[in-house]
Amino acid sequence: MAIADTLNASVYIKLAAGLARAQTYGGVQGKDSMEVSKTNSFTDGTSASQATGWFSSQFTATTGGITVSLANADPLGGAGDDTPTGTVEGTKLRAIVITNEDATNYITVAPGTNGVTSWLAGTTPTIRVPAGGLLVSTFPAGLDTLNDGADEELSIVADTSSVVVKIAYLFG
Repeated sequence: MAIADTLNASVYIKLAAGLARAQTYGGVQGKDSMEVSKTNSFTDGTSASQATGWFSSQFTATTGGITVSLANADPLGGAGDDTPTGTVEGTKLRAIVITNEDATNYITVAPGTNGVTSWLAGTTPTIRVPAGGLLVSTFPAGLDTLNDGADEELSIVADTSSVVVKIAYLFG
């Protein structure tokens, strides 16, 4: 009997805040609130809002930087040994989450030598992820096709000798 795999995934982010108000004169009370949320769902496939696999790992970034080759069968090279759930070459990046697990130090995310320029564009683009912070991006229509050694690398650099980073991404 053959086994069929079907991918279903979602990226959900929510920012919610409340401000309780109390007035000393007259005892008036109330609450102001704000909420912004967004969900991107992905089903199995290679069209818009679809993905065929994922990669998830944890590694230690250094001041010299770690190159993450998104289309490679071994995305972290010497920095880790996790592998994607399927072939990434020729697919598109659909979603990515990068978390900085350090309580004190930041990391910088930039295109690698063969950078993901359709996402991080410009001459020398960088995104700083502060201590305890996270970077989340979704691309339901997908970015440019990921090609190992051509246009799929991220460079993640720590501002100190070692910062633990978690990364997860969907492709399809």
